[in-house]
Amino acid sequence: MVFYFTGTGNSRFIAERVAEILGEKATDISTYIKENKYGDFKEEGTYVFVAPCYVSAPARAMMDFIKNSSFPKGIKAYFLITAAVYMGSSPAYCKKMAKKKGFQYMGTENIVMPQNYLTYFKTKGIEENIGIVKSAIPEIDKFGNKIKEGQMLTDKKIKLLEIPFTELVCIIYYNLFMKTKQFCVSGDCISCGKCVRECPYGNISLKDGKPVWGKKCTHCMACINRCPKTAIEYGKMSIGKPRYPGPTEVLKMDK
Repeated sequence: MVFYFTGTGNSRFIAERVAEILGEKATDISTYIKENKYGDFKEEGTYVFVAPCYVSAPARAMMDFIKNSSFPKGIKAYFLITAAVYMGSSPAYCKKMAKKKGFQYMGTENIVMPQNYLTYFKTKGIEENIGIVKSAIPEIDKFGNKIKEGQMLTDKKIKLLEIPFTELVCIIYYNLFMKTKQFCVSGDCISCGKCVRECPYGNISLKDGKPVWGKKCTHCMACINRCPKTAIEYGKMSIGKPRYPGPTEVLKMDK
């Protein structure tokens, strides 16, 4: 089974490609998140969890899903983490979760995908993102075939103080920076409702035809990046920065 959590589509792109190699179907965990439910899975065998790296750790949405869902003991658990550069302490988090759940830990790999966190980082243009996605495809296929063959993935070595530092930063960042107050919409909004549909938390609603954000947000940036009119901003931090609509979308723009 292949599960993924995604904002702009990086993890979905990877999960669906790996699922195809395995002859399975990729499942979006946002369907569980929006209903405030968790899974009760009975199938034995191999499970693959695909998620973005947030603050040098796997997205909390995926970790909470695994923690609160029920799985058979002893399943083979693989983790694939998307990041614009590197996945930080993610292998340690994944290994710890696997041990807690009674999984057979099979390793964690990092797949470099385009940057979408345009609030605090620079984002790249379409051509550069096309190149990044194309470069990722052989890596995805390599890991997918390793999983199919039951091979271990190679964990990145983590420095001694990296884990406690990441834990501290995650606490601060999730509590103080992942807020929705600075989301705003311009007059270019056409009330299409795409931001509502794209939000994996179901945190956005339309009021008088314009998006309104609730408090439950993980800064996946789906709303900003996938708005067809570039009508959404995050204060002044996102103004003028290139949007990243997702890997499938940028590949369609390849000339």
